[in-house]
Amino acid sequence: MARKPAKRDDEAPLVGLRTVLRTQAITLTPGINQINNPPPADQHLEYYFIPMQYMKQYQAYNRPGKPLKNLKLVNYDKPAISLSFFYKHKYSIERSVTHGDVVQHIKNYRDELLNRSLMEQLSVSQLKELKQTDGILRTIREQPDAYQACFSNYYHKYYYWYCTYRYFDDLATMKTTTSSEHLLKHTERAGHEVHERLNIIFIDPEYISEPVPHDHKLIDRELNTFPIQLRQGITTLYLRKA
Repeated sequence: MARKPAKRDDEAPLVGLRTVLRTQAITLTPGINQINNPPPADQHLEYYFIPMQYMKQYQAYNRPGKPLKNLKLVNYDKPAISLSFFYKHKYSIERSVTHGDVVQHIKNYRDELLNRSLMEQLSVSQLKELKQTDGILRTIREQPDAYQACFSNYYHKYYYWYCTYRYFDDLATMKTTTSSEHLLKHTERAGHEVHERLNIIFIDPEYISEPVPHDHKLIDRELNTFPIQLRQGITTLYLRKA
């Protein structure tokens, strides 16, 4: 069962943060940097690539389990050595529902139709829907097990940009791990009120800036730890004291 996202309570001071972020942010370009499919500028997204040396300055905004409403540290403590982005329909399905929640949802739905009928004449299909909803509400109150139920936001059409990043899980052994996170986007509510949200993606400038595959760079890093290198033909023997 998909879990509900954690509730976002507090907000970060975006105006002041932007001033700092714009002085620290760098631009990443496919073909030059290790980044694929960055979101176009018109996707209601605001995100900044921040070099890892500034990461600790944002520690106060790192809130595992209590995320901020308007700011996301996408990969705090996991600076990216490669990045890719993709667009995905994000939804959840909640199957463990209570009888009370089901009754309340049906009642609210029925009440919306009733209130609408006071303001305007309902169509034939709406009148049929109101009658059907009344019948379902009556049945489920009298027979709680008459229906199986689940909640989902599938048809609300939440589409999000996701960021997949690769980072050093263990720098000593150069082990890497890949993770994905969805990005927060600006939203517009009724009355054209815009809620601004931004994302900070931390990067390792050394490894994300070289236009060669990461596997090559990892091998370079490892072989450089062997001070003695004896080359014979096409093979080199690498040695270091145990």
